[in-house]
Amino acid sequence: MFRLSKIVLIAAPLILLALFAVYRSKARAETEIDAALRMARQRRHFLMVEFGADWCGDCRALAAKLDSPALREYFKEHFDLLKVDVGQFDRNLDLAKSVGVDINQGIPTAVFFAPSGKRIGATNQGELASSSLLGPDQIKSFLRAVVEQNQITKPK
Repeated sequence: MFRLSKIVLIAAPLILLALFAVYRSKARAETEIDAALRMARQRRHFLMVEFGADWCGDCRALAAKLDSPALREYFKEHFDLLKVDVGQFDRNLDLAKSVGVDINQGIPTAVFFAPSGKRIGATNQGELASSSLLGPDQIKSFLRAVVEQNQITKPK
């Protein structure tokens, strides 16, 4: 019995981490971006490609806020989301660079594409890097600027 308890104590946190992991390692992230762009175009949605990591508190905060009652419907109505894992800043860096993303200002960092597939811009100035400090209204205002003005702005 003691051995089983020990196994459960060790395995439970690992299982929970796997279940609630926001980012998964992508073997073919480049192919996934192409597929996500095609799907977003078909749905006439904007595409948000977010570069982040499971260990990042601000990445988890942004994910929770995008799924909050205050933002969920607006986000789902206008956006498709693809998350790309940067690991310990050692994964998918060439991919980030290829879409004009600079993660040096912190993560999460995202690049946005219009429903036409045209690149709108990226949050290379750290606009989302402090997501844990942003309220849902600030994030919604940021997303509205993407949708209505096709531009990246500092959340207000």
